[in-house]
Amino acid sequence: MINTPNFLIVGAAKSGTSSLHSYLSKHPDIYMPKKRKELYFWHIVSNPNRSIINHDGKDNIPLTPDEYVEYFKDADQRQITGEACPSYLYYHDHVLENLKKYHSNWPKVKIVIILREPVNRIISQYQFVCKENLDPDSLSFSASLKAEPGRLRENRLLPDLFYLQLSKYSSQVSFYLKNFENVYICLYDDLKENPRKLLEDLCVFLGVDRERLPDFEFEVVNASKGAKRIKYPLIEKAARRLGRYFICWLPKSLKKGLKSRIKELISEPAIVPDYEISALRKIFYSEIKKLEAIIGRDLSCWIKSKK
Repeated sequence: MINTPNFLIVGAAKSGTSSLHSYLSKHPDIYMPKKRKELYFWHIVSNPNRSIINHDGKDNIPLTPDEYVEYFKDADQRQITGEACPSYLYYHDHVLENLKKYHSNWPKVKIVIILREPVNRIISQYQFVCKENLDPDSLSFSASLKAEPGRLRENRLLPDLFYLQLSKYSSQVSFYLKNFENVYICLYDDLKENPRKLLEDLCVFLGVDRERLPDFEFEVVNASKGAKRIKYPLIEKAARRLGRYFICWLPKSLKKGLKSRIKELISEPAIVPDYEISALRKIFYSEIKKLEAIIGRDLSCWIKSKK
């Protein structure tokens, strides 16, 4: 059994978890892993979906309690420890199961949830997937939504590709409220409108002095603007195979430029059609109303949201 961490940031992907990690880790009384932001440990050890391990490599993800606490070895005894991992929100049942199994004081672990208007979150997620080339089939936005039910059943791809499912917050938030004593729920809107106030409020929730939070110039961390989708995935895969044999001898700078040029030729902007956005807003209307009742906040701005 271990007693790390003191808190988890489990907000939805593309909702500001990277920004919260970046700025909270600047507080002298808070320690968050410096080697990598997302550790995945609290769901991956029991999760049948092994895609994250396959993608990142098993040597880069802690799979035992000893490996996990190694990421916090530089923490001062006076500091509280925390971790930010968006997939903890979706895989909440695994998180609870493993906290009960491995964390000596799991009921006292504080949970921070940050949520973003679902449709804009999905658009940002799709752009991120295209930018990082995470979809093995390089599907268009419309095709991705159609493929999601089958991908969910197979449960072998990265959760980044479960656009609709990850955005159904009401059941996920309810789970954390039901099973944990200390849950703080905030919105991406709060982070954009007044980041300083939000972070100071989080300091109070976490039990550290908000006055010791350093001044900072806020910027969005890990943005996905300007993303492009691989239009011809078969050509891209063939070019990658050929590249291993024919351009491996080139200087690094020339190799990088050639790869960039090839990618440019076989890519197109990651477009999200307006008709899909309209359809998604109708789909998520009732979900937003449910969430309003659960968290006690007016989310009418989400229903009217255009960007």
